[in-house]
Amino acid sequence: MPGSIFEDRMKLATYSFMGLIGLAAYSQASVQVFRRGDVLARARDSKKFELSVPSYANRGRILASDGRPLAQDEDSYVLQVNFERVPHSEGFFADLAEATGIPATEFRELALAGKGSREWRLPLSAAQSAKVKKVKSDWRANGLAIPRSGLRAYALAESAAGIVGQIRDKDPIAGMEASQNTALAGKDGVTVGFVDRTGAFLPMLIDKKSSIPKTDGVDIQTTIDYDLQQAASRAIRKAVETNKADQGVAIIMDPTTGDILAMANWPTFDPSVEGGKGLGMSVARDLNPAVQAVLEPGSMFKVLTLAKALDSGAIQPDEHFKCVGQETVGRKTFTCDRHEVHGNINITDAIAESCNVTASRWSRRVGYDDFVGYFEDLGLMEKPGIGLPGEVTGQFNYKETAKKLQLALVGFGQSINVTPAALAGAFSMIANDGKLMFPRLISRIGTQVIPPEQAAQVVSPESANTVLQCMEAVVESDEGTGKGLRIPGYRLAGKTGTAQRRDPITGRVGGGAGHVANFIGFVPAQHPKVSILVMVDHPTAGSFYGASVAGPVFKELAQASIRRFAIPPTEGNGHSAADGQPRLAPPPSHAHAAKPQAKGPG
Repeated sequence: MPGSIFEDRMKLATYSFMGLIGLAAYSQASVQVFRRGDVLARARDSKKFELSVPSYANRGRILASDGRPLAQDEDSYVLQVNFERVPHSEGFFADLAEATGIPATEFRELALAGKGSREWRLPLSAAQSAKVKKVKSDWRANGLAIPRSGLRAYALAESAAGIVGQIRDKDPIAGMEASQNTALAGKDGVTVGFVDRTGAFLPMLIDKKSSIPKTDGVDIQTTIDYDLQQAASRAIRKAVETNKADQGVAIIMDPTTGDILAMANWPTFDPSVEGGKGLGMSVARDLNPAVQAVLEPGSMFKVLTLAKALDSGAIQPDEHFKCVGQETVGRKTFTCDRHEVHGNINITDAIAESCNVTASRWSRRVGYDDFVGYFEDLGLMEKPGIGLPGEVTGQFNYKETAKKLQLALVGFGQSINVTPAALAGAFSMIANDGKLMFPRLISRIGTQVIPPEQAAQVVSPESANTVLQCMEAVVESDEGTGKGLRIPGYRLAGKTGTAQRRDPITGRVGGGAGHVANFIGFVPAQHPKVSILVMVDHPTAGSFYGASVAGPVFKELAQASIRRFAIPPTEGNGHSAADGQPRLAPPPSHAHAAKPQAKGPG
């Protein structure tokens, strides 16, 4: 065959092939571009191959301060079947049963019963999900969907449940899962359009007006220290169970930033039980008393009273006071614990030995309006504002007629009820040169950084540091109510508190309602790295004093903080030879008359 004829035929074949390609391209362009509206209209009328497929947003994670997840989505899925859009054949049901582990007879019966759609809540693994996708493709079963289950994995389980909360049956019901749900959840989307016979969307036939892209939820980073949170949970649980108490709270805070490093409560719940359904969860167990309960601070409050009295000039640092064991204000006589008579004491003695009489004089010298304004400035009457649901305000009876007596009682922590979270922030002011920081639990939401924020300079650095030295004597002095909490090599500052409890039924304080055992402490005593608040509500196993019930929790968490932050030993520290430890340098001014009675734990 002559070469020219062969070449002509090859050109003709090439041109013909290119023409066919062009014709096909024109046909698709005509369908998907030029006549797109007509095609969509006819397809809608016939409903053939039209799909509206939801796209589920990924829920954001809740993270510890170091980025470790406290809550995140499990890698699991649920099966959704629209029986109007899947084959009704034994082979299909058998393949779907093999992929999911759900009996084929169950699928068959639902199909025969004319069920429209059905969802199986039994979570499927990633491997099972992949098998279902293959069944969907092989059988062109557009009615199959396998969205993520929405179940959450909670790394610290009950240790952080009061903070993190829980998702139950896809609904956020507690903690940050509930209060920060808008940021965490994001928004689901939907794709509306037409698919080919394999179930894949035709890109040019997606209805962009009706389709909505999903918006994934964002991560929330907390200030919680992963290791300290576990330590706090173990310690407060032990205290509540050992002392047969109703509930307990332990909070560790960085006083310079207001960051909450740990916030544990007991009893609590396990959010991961039975796939996040919270087996056995009740209203009582769901309560986070750190922000949802108000408790009487008791003698811990004396250090706040002293700070204000010094700062206002109502008392002088070197002033002495006489305690005869009781004081009468109006028609009421109150006593020091166990009716102790403290004699002639200075401010260090009054804090170390927890003198009610002296503290009541401090608050009365400040005056009613100034003192009420002071604890309002400390944020004690406000919600903690840390981003958890159900936060409550403090309680104080502004309508009390016997205001002079009320002022005297508030001076040593009675007649006022506050949330532990707000109280921890107020006490941390003393460890931060008198600067009050807003308590902070969330440091970042998505890309938005939430920085530490100073609330106010409540008292002067001089006043705060004087109180801090007095608090050292509580632990380091042989007369201090917290002397049993010493840690060799470290000077600590603290204050015990044994408060009367408000009856949950009558609302009255005292009268057999029990006590709240409290302790506030700083590690180390000078330039504290952490402040630790412990409150144990209604211990009934025998002792109810702050030193013996709440004190051991403080000591355990002080040791955990020392390890966690590698806090160096206090220079020149020592303890008495009677303790089998080196002698401690004397605390500030501690000279007074011998006491006639042995001291109670305060």
